[in-house]
Amino acid sequence: MLEFNILGLQNVVPNLLILVKYSPLITSVANICLLIGMLYVYIERYMKVRSKFTTTLVLVSLLFLVQNILFSIYYIFPLPETYIDAILPLVFIGLEFAALSLLLMITRE
Repeated sequence: MLEFNILGLQNVVPNLLILVKYSPLITSVANICLLIGMLYVYIERYMKVRSKFTTTLVLVSLLFLVQNILFSIYYIFPLPETYIDAILPLVFIGLEFAALSLLLMITRE
């Protein structure tokens, strides 16, 4: 730690650790912002085209948005160690699976 103090970097390591600790939450919030933008574009296109493909894109975006919101809540408020701790990540994976399944289904048509 002495070399960090000499270089004036004594606050860098703790700040870096805080950034690493909260990076999943930061990434999730960034994903939420991107998904809101995508959802806006897809809904705009849906209003013009009204095809099965645009409907599916709206649903996929909504599922990913819900997944990221739930992950953010789960990350901010950790639950006690119970069976719920094992089940909640499955909800996230399940939402992602449903969204990707919809995307694959509409892509194959």
